[in-house]
Amino acid sequence: MIYRFSHIFLIRLAGLIIWLVLSVPLIITILLNSDWLNSQSILWLAAHVSFGVGFIILTKNLGHSNLIKKEWVLLFAMMAIVYIINWSTQSVTGIFYFLIIAILLPWLMTIKQGVLILVVQYLLIGWQQYVATLPAEAIETTPLSSFILLLLMFGISVFSFVLSLIACRQQNAKEELRKLNSELRATQVLLAESSRINERLRISRELHDLIGHHLTALSLNLEVATHITEGKAKDHVNKAQGIARLLLSDVRDVVSSFRNKGNLNFAQAIYELTNDIPRLKIHIDIDEEYTLEDPKLAQAMLRCTQELITNCIKHANANNLWLEFSKTDDDIIIVIKDDGQGDLDFKEGNGLIGIRERVKQFNGTADYINLDNGFCMKIIFKVT
Repeated sequence: MIYRFSHIFLIRLAGLIIWLVLSVPLIITILLNSDWLNSQSILWLAAHVSFGVGFIILTKNLGHSNLIKKEWVLLFAMMAIVYIINWSTQSVTGIFYFLIIAILLPWLMTIKQGVLILVVQYLLIGWQQYVATLPAEAIETTPLSSFILLLLMFGISVFSFVLSLIACRQQNAKEELRKLNSELRATQVLLAESSRINERLRISRELHDLIGHHLTALSLNLEVATHITEGKAKDHVNKAQGIARLLLSDVRDVVSSFRNKGNLNFAQAIYELTNDIPRLKIHIDIDEEYTLEDPKLAQAMLRCTQELITNCIKHANANNLWLEFSKTDDDIIIVIKDDGQGDLDFKEGNGLIGIRERVKQFNGTADYINLDNGFCMKIIFKVT
């Protein structure tokens, strides 16, 4: 049963469970103490609720991309809440909240950044406990036992960090496998279409070169026979000649039909490419009969589309993606837009550079613009 849930869902669930468990001491304090309505208890309650809300917001787009500026601010605000809870409870209760942060770090930043924050956070907690706001008489344990508790919680946080890092890498590997599988299915569609076209061309050539030539020779011989026969025999020869000409016309029609239908079904390849993409709803505007003659052009369009979908998942934090495919006599046009965070101040990576290189092979253009609430790119392939 548990395998039906994604790693991200389980990470969010684990964090919420820890947060709910940490609500128990607060609830007990409120229920057992009639004078709980004081500044420190209210501060504890506000900090606890704020931490839970911050966790929900921060994990809303977990796994989509690196942290943006607002999410960095939210993360550091949650870290600050740890110290507020320590101060309001006159204890080190905040280290249990930091266990939740330790679980999130591998999903939000690089390993070096996560380890650095983990170490610095516990050093600051130790400093707060022994030097800053927590007086020695407020802590009901000896300095040695407090140090052991702090060290123990640091070990548990490191363990949680490592397990979460493994889950993050498994999720990324799963996503990469899904991406490769989608590309493989789409490429199989184009390959099958290409094989079908090649087979049609082979059959059309055979019909033209063998049957067509033989029927032409037969028609010519029957034409000669009409000049050397008389009576009923000539009538039958004329009839046979008419049938031969009709067969030759039918063969030519079949050959022409085979050649005219030798196009790749690009629409089917796009549907295979965009099937089962998680965390993103894709809207496709393409004619069911959208076909292409050039296999290299179809492959280039497929790769460009895949790269833009990947960029949307990684960087845009979008919920919806729109794909529009159209063509004119001279151009093949792709328009891709999302409802994520638009940002023109970015450096083109290997993906966008690769798109420009593919488009350049067909003398086309690739331009992107910011929308009010998203990102849009228009790609034009020249077919003439």
